[in-house]
Amino acid sequence: MEDLIFEYRRSLKEVRKMYQPFKDIDLKKITAQQATDKKLISSMISDLEFTVEWLEKGRQPGVKRGYDRQDSYKRMLIKDPKIIETFSNSIIKTSAEEISDIDKERIQDALSVLTNREKEIFILNKVQLYSYEEIAELLKVSKSTVQTNMKRAETKMLKRQSDSLFCLA
Repeated sequence: MEDLIFEYRRSLKEVRKMYQPFKDIDLKKITAQQATDKKLISSMISDLEFTVEWLEKGRQPGVKRGYDRQDSYKRMLIKDPKIIETFSNSIIKTSAEEISDIDKERIQDALSVLTNREKEIFILNKVQLYSYEEIAELLKVSKSTVQTNMKRAETKMLKRQSDSLFCLA
């Protein structure tokens, strides 16, 4: 990617050199061909600047609203349960102890009784250690909704723990 940005910057520099003679020409003395060339080179410069900025920042230049606001990438949540489980497995592995395959199956079994929303809130609170207020702000719901979902999730998981064959072994 760095090579690509370098090439675009070099092209931009060359195109700006091509534009230099047109800066000095008086608008009254410019020919039709020179006006066309000036307009073409000017559009090339703006396109190259746009591309370089896009490549460097990783998002569309100049957009300040919606999902292209810079802080929206920090607040982005992954709501697909399969992806959340993948991330939660990688977070769990960073702990001091290694979790056995049986324990992993027990965790997956306990999480399987939760709805997607309950699972998301539970993982955000227990695994990623977000507070109820932070979760409510991220998911655009009230704090009481988060509390209710956490209570439901814990109740379902405790019931599953008492009924599950995994927990009896």
